[in-house]
Amino acid sequence: MTERQPLSQEDVLALFEREFSFIKNRFSVHTIPLREASENNGSVVNCPGVYVFWRRDLGVMKVGKSQSNSKKRALEHIRDNTRNNLFKMKNLANDQETVLILFNIRDKRDVHWLLSLEAFLEWNSYPVIPSGRIG
Repeated sequence: MTERQPLSQEDVLALFEREFSFIKNRFSVHTIPLREASENNGSVVNCPGVYVFWRRDLGVMKVGKSQSNSKKRALEHIRDNTRNNLFKMKNLANDQETVLILFNIRDKRDVHWLLSLEAFLEWNSYPVIPSGRIG
């Protein structure tokens, strides 16, 4: 097994671009400092999508999706302290270095693409806290 190498933000965006370029116009992509996420009430941020927690030193920390509100679901991981033996999400509550990358769909009829994007990013970004439901 190779050692986990943290991806840069550019690497995460390039993964999306490379695999989903043929439908990228169906998504709006937003990179928001985590400290500002809870205050962002914009409709393009608070809609269905895939979320990625990212920090320079750790790379991708967590990937997930919501079929209703990606930003809200992402923040629930901090509230609920999603964790493993390496990291606790509650530690991000006041973190100044973490960003939330949102890949939100523009049209709710495209919700099926979220399942593919979430699985693809989970398998290719090597998150610190992998999803239990994606093998």
